[in-house]
Amino acid sequence: MSHEIADVVKYYLHEFHNDVTLSASEFGSTKPDYEVYAFSELGVSVRTCVTGSSNCMDSALVHGMAFVSATYSGLTPRIESEYAMTLLDNTTPGKYIVELANKQTWVVFTSDTSVSFFIDGTGSALVGSGAYTGTVRVALLPESGDKSVYDNYAACVVRGGDVSVQSRTSYSLNWETEGSGCDSKGLLHFALPHQVEVMSGATTAQSKGSIVLHSSTRGDMVGQVTKSGTWTLSESEADEEVDFYPASKPSAEVVSQVNLLSTLKSDIDSEWALNTGSWYYDGKAYQKYASLCLMAADSSVVGDDTALLRTCLTKLETLIVPFVSNTMSVPLVYETSYKGIVTSQVFTTNDVNVEFGNGVYNDHHYHYGYWVTASAILKKLDPSWSGMAQLENMVWTLLRDVANPSSDDTHFPKFRHFSWFLGHSYSHGVTPMADGKDEESTSEDVNFFYGMMLWGKVTGKKAVEDLGSLMLRLNARTVRTYFLMTSDNTIHPPQFVPNHVTGIFFDNKADYATWFSPDKHCIHGIQMIPVSPINGLVRTKKFIQEEWDDILSKEPIVTGVDTTNAWLSLLLVNEAVINQADALAKLATVKMDDGLTRSWALYNAATRGGSGSSTSTKVVTVAPSTTTTAPSPTTEAPVVTTTTPSVTTAAPTVTPATPTAMTKSPTKAPVATISAPTTSPISQTEVVATVAPAPPSTPAPSSATSTPSSTPPPSPVTSPPDTNTGTNYPGWTSIPPGWTSIPPGWTSIPPGWTSYTPGVVVPAKDAPAAAPAPTDATQN
Repeated sequence: MSHEIADVVKYYLHEFHNDVTLSASEFGSTKPDYEVYAFSELGVSVRTCVTGSSNCMDSALVHGMAFVSATYSGLTPRIESEYAMTLLDNTTPGKYIVELANKQTWVVFTSDTSVSFFIDGTGSALVGSGAYTGTVRVALLPESGDKSVYDNYAACVVRGGDVSVQSRTSYSLNWETEGSGCDSKGLLHFALPHQVEVMSGATTAQSKGSIVLHSSTRGDMVGQVTKSGTWTLSESEADEEVDFYPASKPSAEVVSQVNLLSTLKSDIDSEWALNTGSWYYDGKAYQKYASLCLMAADSSVVGDDTALLRTCLTKLETLIVPFVSNTMSVPLVYETSYKGIVTSQVFTTNDVNVEFGNGVYNDHHYHYGYWVTASAILKKLDPSWSGMAQLENMVWTLLRDVANPSSDDTHFPKFRHFSWFLGHSYSHGVTPMADGKDEESTSEDVNFFYGMMLWGKVTGKKAVEDLGSLMLRLNARTVRTYFLMTSDNTIHPPQFVPNHVTGIFFDNKADYATWFSPDKHCIHGIQMIPVSPINGLVRTKKFIQEEWDDILSKEPIVTGVDTTNAWLSLLLVNEAVINQADALAKLATVKMDDGLTRSWALYNAATRGGSGSSTSTKVVTVAPSTTTTAPSPTTEAPVVTTTTPSVTTAAPTVTPATPTAMTKSPTKAPVATISAPTTSPISQTEVVATVAPAPPSTPAPSSATSTPSSTPPPSPVTSPPDTNTGTNYPGWTSIPPGWTSIPPGWTSIPPGWTSYTPGVVVPAKDAPAAAPAPTDATQN
């Protein structure tokens, strides 16, 4: 943990230690071949072999696994640790109990009892007496000290798992198992707190004989035993209504008091701007303007007036023409290595960090969620718009990029960002992070699935609506469980809970911070965007009250009523849940966040009644503050990292279209394709039977041009060579964008060349002989 200030820590983490490693003695004498050969939705399969032989060690790394297992073929098992190791018990054939110097106790099970195991001369490795063919399994014993707790389950091995959706409220995690004990004794597998709450027949931490272990950042895990190999989980729909509008409309009294109609007209008449070169900020603007049209269609605000809605829609539809035609100043392209839709700016700038790392698959659910939600609003309000077919094509493409549910879709992986085991998305893409993948802005994560559900609703695609609803509610509950902390939270250490929000939530670390600011109003405010009716599904009144009383009410921008700071607008809409009158009064003059209009802020605050409700208390407008505090920048999205990361050469962690295919993973950095896949709506069969959808005639955006085209650009092999750029030479291989040196095993730098642009390539004849696989690269 970090240093305590007033008994509160800023972060806590679990440093990596080599407690136990499964290896083989043969790997110490020569470098083995390592291969990631298969993915499932819940795990990955890896194989390590003696070079040029069939002597291998095969393992599956699966979410929640109770044992770390390795199947050996003709190798000498070696179980090693960075700590000294003591053999406590080997009296039972095929079972060894060892204690490490860090006081952990591990149990080791071996299927081939003809080979014995002993502590070697290093004192930190348990080694087999000879060549071994069979399975070795290790497990950390719980603190209870019962050394027989795993005995019944040692013969059932988990190899992977997938997800099946039964309905808009129910889904299953299906574990792939093998072994003689699976049918008789069952699979032992660990569940996280949010799963135990909603799992059918779950064993809880309080159940007799329960096995409990600690996770790194998600609380206690409880062992579950299943003979069917399936967990069935259900999400309730009773907690919050989900719709375009708030559950309760603003009263006529408050509409009049805060001059909501005139403010709405002013916002609609103001200058609108899109096409700034950022898909994130343009998306925020699009949803901001679309929300104005929602209000213009609400009779509680505009009465019988329909002209204002027509004005708003005309303005909005004109504004997004470059989006629907993919002629924005920075068009989207389809990228072939990881199969997705990315900003073309990553290729034109040679910078993987541009647009918050969108080009290396950071934050797609944040960025594209705004476009999906805003488009659902437009589809609801003007379904017959002449550009609707093009708009639908773009939205389906973005949905497939982030949340494609079909393994038969060869153009996009399944559920790129979302983890069905963890219950939330990862914001980090394909580059590695020391503390593991992370999630920061949970409210923008929620916004994507909110938009997905609404889009399914307005397009009549019930399967999409149901899937979006399920993912939305699962996501919202995990946010309430792990990310937004009330005082009774038991997931995180008690010294961390008073922060009330986790900040940047890594797999191995919770850091009360943002990527862009140390200010508390930013750390909390990033969990509030965008303002919409769905906020209440995640942010309970109890949480809001504690967060406000303990932290936000004491922030300088709140105590000083700093109306020049745009972050205050977000905090005030949030405050309306507990003190509506105060929030409405101050929202009349405060500077607005760049994703929020004054009328939408007032409208949402007016529907969130707290103590001091505007229905019983007159709203008194607060004059602008004369504080000398400098204005803060308007809301920003999280940046990728505090340092410039390299494009990883490792395999992607997303599930490929065919998760069981035994193929090697790509090791290239992203490159632009010469043609794009056709798009298609996500159909009912994709959710239930995963049948491939029929593609429509309109193609998805092509990376070859700023406008969509069904004609691919000339082939690099048949086009004439360009001596200025180095492109179009037959047999040459691509250099990843933004790299200035050649990774080991890649082809050499042409004489006199020092920098690269997309498509710049190197003659294959200059490649070094017998080059090793690429492992690293240096960037600008």
